[in-house]
Amino acid sequence: MNCLRCDTSLEFLKEYRFDSQEADRGFFKAIFDVEEHLMFKIYVCPKCRHTEFIYTGKSTWVDL
Repeated sequence: MNCLRCDTSLEFLKEYRFDSQEADRGFFKAIFDVEEHLMFKIYVCPKCRHTEFIYTGKSTWVDL
């Protein structure tokens, strides 16, 4: 994968998980506090420091 700005090969930095809750979760999700975790892989260009967040999926967790 290459940088969109300078066409240098991007380097993997880390995996990032963003915790998200829907505004209108409904009764079941509100009672059991269901959260959705959006997962991204972060890549950075070593030359121009441009950063790319690549969406890799989501998972759902229940906090009891």
